[in-house]
Amino acid sequence: MENTRGFTTPQLTFQLRRTDSPETVFAPHCHDWYEVYCFLEGRADFRVEGVCYPLQPRDVLLLERSRFHSVQAYAAENVYCRATIQFAHEMLRPEERCLLQPFAGTAILYSGAWEKLQRRVEALEQAAEKPEMVQDLAIRTELIGILLELFAMNGTSAGATEAHARIQEVLVYINANLTKPLTLEGLAEQFYMGRNTLARAFKRATGSTVGDYILYKRMALARIFLHSGHPAGVVARECGFADYSTFYRSYRKIYGQSPTDPVAADQEQPITTALAPTPEAL
Repeated sequence: MENTRGFTTPQLTFQLRRTDSPETVFAPHCHDWYEVYCFLEGRADFRVEGVCYPLQPRDVLLLERSRFHSVQAYAAENVYCRATIQFAHEMLRPEERCLLQPFAGTAILYSGAWEKLQRRVEALEQAAEKPEMVQDLAIRTELIGILLELFAMNGTSAGATEAHARIQEVLVYINANLTKPLTLEGLAEQFYMGRNTLARAFKRATGSTVGDYILYKRMALARIFLHSGHPAGVVARECGFADYSTFYRSYRKIYGQSPTDPVAADQEQPITTALAPTPEAL
């Protein structure tokens, strides 16, 4: 059984969800919005781009947009409770985007940070009940307050306790070179690994094949470019596709629509890109 409460605006969604389920696995996926993930009850492992973050109640984890992540909640009094704030990049003015710095890198886990954020998150939820004429301003003000609190805590965050260091190097390389030709064979040669060794290690770390990871990462990047108004032909090139027809077929298969279909500027949910329909458990 799951209980959910929250609210949604064109640029932000807040949810508080409590799941009475002994074992819950959420498949690898990413969003085109940023996310503040607050773990409140239960026991869970959170994996971001192949790095595992074991969570304790009242931990806060930050997710940069287009970062693939997955979570496995374990039996702990049959409860998994979390609060999430997802918000669009456009919600912040250019001069305010320095507040997104804590979302970068691997030191994105803030132990016990809910103690400092709880009052501000409650104020964010209450802001959605303000009169319509001031509601957007109230919500944005409370979000800025949360981001300022996290920015002040930057430097106290932790990395993962378990990391596949070699695969992390591969992931960093892939993400920095999405516009270039990338293949399993080429990556194996680049990192002096056997093709099968790399494939197995990559699957263990990410729950995905190398080919699927590259394709879906490019698709997530394409959604951001299209949402920003870039022409589909330019996006195909910028996302590393050798020809438009390959990009078109892949995009249509994953999202069920053409890349030339309009991406709503006022979408009221972040676009989710699921890495695989039946991924491995963490």
